[in-house]
Amino acid sequence: MKIGVPAEVRAGETRVAATPETVKKLAAKHSVLVQAGAGAGSSIPDRDFEAAGAQIVARAEAAYDADIVLKVRAPEAAEIAMLKSGSVLLGLLNPYDSAGVEAIAKSGVTGFSM
Repeated sequence: MKIGVPAEVRAGETRVAATPETVKKLAAKHSVLVQAGAGAGSSIPDRDFEAAGAQIVARAEAAYDADIVLKVRAPEAAEIAMLKSGSVLLGLLNPYDSAGVEAIAKSGVTGFSM
């Protein structure tokens, strides 16, 4: 199974959806793709994710081409378009954003709000 961790695009968001510690646990059984620079706002360099077992991918599209995508914030419209049908999205989704929830559902993605 492929797990993707894209960089957050929302202005002012400095968090990343996984840490090297969690990546290490996930990478023991799965392929983990982390977008280059995803941890920069949290002072986590790519080399720390690599050392934990992640593959660093240059483009967001590669991180979204996963069976499970981990995000901090709800995806924006351009990010929803990159999610593949049948994948699972985990993040701080806004259940009161009916348009966003509907767009995720229409894309064939199962969303879990944390």
